[in-house]
Amino acid sequence: MVRAAVWLGFPDFVQTMNVGNGTDIWPAAFCVGSAVWIQLLYSTCFWWLFCYAVDAYLVIRRSSGLSIILLYHLMAWGLAVLLGAEGLLMLYHPSLSRCERGLEHAIPHYISAYLPLLLVLLVNPILFGKTVTAVASLLKGRQGVYTEKERRMGAMIKTRFFKIMLVVVVCWLSNIINESLLFYLEMQPDINGGALKYVRNAAKTTWFIMGILNPSQGFLLSLAFYGWTGCRLDCPASRKVARVGGHTSDEALSMLSGGSDASTIEIHIASGSRQANEVEGVPKIQGDL
Repeated sequence: MVRAAVWLGFPDFVQTMNVGNGTDIWPAAFCVGSAVWIQLLYSTCFWWLFCYAVDAYLVIRRSSGLSIILLYHLMAWGLAVLLGAEGLLMLYHPSLSRCERGLEHAIPHYISAYLPLLLVLLVNPILFGKTVTAVASLLKGRQGVYTEKERRMGAMIKTRFFKIMLVVVVCWLSNIINESLLFYLEMQPDINGGALKYVRNAAKTTWFIMGILNPSQGFLLSLAFYGWTGCRLDCPASRKVARVGGHTSDEALSMLSGGSDASTIEIHIASGSRQANEVEGVPKIQGDL
């Protein structure tokens, strides 16, 4: 919003930046700095979505825990910084006052910007599918049967994963199309040729779509994760649940299904008979959900 406001409200400032006046570094610094800031945060969001898919699968497989969150932080922020720095260094080398043209500068930038997005688009659906399968096995293993309650729980988790992927595809498919068109135009000897008119119009159209959908990702993802009633001030009730291997399967299922009241109720109804039939003398490690 700040970047757009500056571009629209201070045309002289933008013109100075386009001219490349060597005596005034602030226009170029603002352009490069805002570009770095935007790409870093978008890239970090993609890495966190990937980490979420990995962690969802590991939690259900009972091979994850709080100790791995540090690894996720290092991976998400560290890889975003490293890839972003590499791509932007190639794009602005040797002068920071303007970005260089040519495929040798553009390709590293494309890779650094779109590798995390492609990772989410291609790998997350596979991890989500494996998680849904593991959830079904976990629910069946509770009572040895797969009742309507377990089916509803599995369907809620599957729907949540579908919403997350739908938001990513809707918000970023236009970027992939736009960059593909720009990459095609860069390879042409005459970009302004009449034969490329429709390609240029398509690139401009997808560019406007990007301007609308990209900033909408945060709001739409919040709906995908939490729904319209996700922001509440009431404190969650304290419940006792059986903990296996240091991890609570009920807690994991509640997390994956959104932590709604309905999902939590379904979890405890489904786990009620299992807890009632536990053999006396078997130690139980309990905690608060």
